[in-house]
Amino acid sequence: MKQNVVLILASGSPRRKELLQQAGLEFEVIVSEVEEKITKTAPSEVVLELSEQKCSAVSDEFIRKTPNNLSDLIDIETGGIMIIGADTVVSVDNMILGKPYDAKDALKMLMKLSGRSHEVYTGVSCKVLQYNTFTDGLIEIDSFRFYSETKVNMYPFNEYEALDYIATGEPMDKAGAYGIQGIGERLVQSINGDYNNVVGFPLSKFMKELSEREYITYE
Repeated sequence: MKQNVVLILASGSPRRKELLQQAGLEFEVIVSEVEEKITKTAPSEVVLELSEQKCSAVSDEFIRKTPNNLSDLIDIETGGIMIIGADTVVSVDNMILGKPYDAKDALKMLMKLSGRSHEVYTGVSCKVLQYNTFTDGLIEIDSFRFYSETKVNMYPFNEYEALDYIATGEPMDKAGAYGIQGIGERLVQSINGDYNNVVGFPLSKFMKELSEREYITYE
């Protein structure tokens, strides 16, 4: 596989980082510090909106201030930089569950999920920048975004089991207060859809987009 663009992940999520590494992609991490603002209500629209905000914050900074070492990052004549923003939420009863504020909030979320099915949505927004000789800086030449939905069925569990899980600390930085790739796997009965989407990044769909747009090629 040949990578034809420099990738910048606008997220500090260790899970998204691990997934991109597993795919054999080379990338840098620049965490977006943007203050997230939600104006949508549908989960699919919310994750697209938030992923777009993260992507745009880093992309706009690159455009405002072209790195001095740009020639070290890309081939000035033909290369490009792709900024990747992503966001994941859990939805149950048309209610969006993000990351819990504290242990009490985590317990409340988990008990909503016990013995039921819910949906996990991840939105991905990407912008591609390229050097422009006329402006002597980076300009946006391409953008795309998509979301992925996975249905998750949970085993029934009681508050004691939920509190035991919360005590591990794992739920506190996870949307919906559980991590399917960790100890939280014991709460999950089955899924319908992309497993990696529940982890936090729909990797196969992302790789398909890269291939179709020739940002990666197979030789």
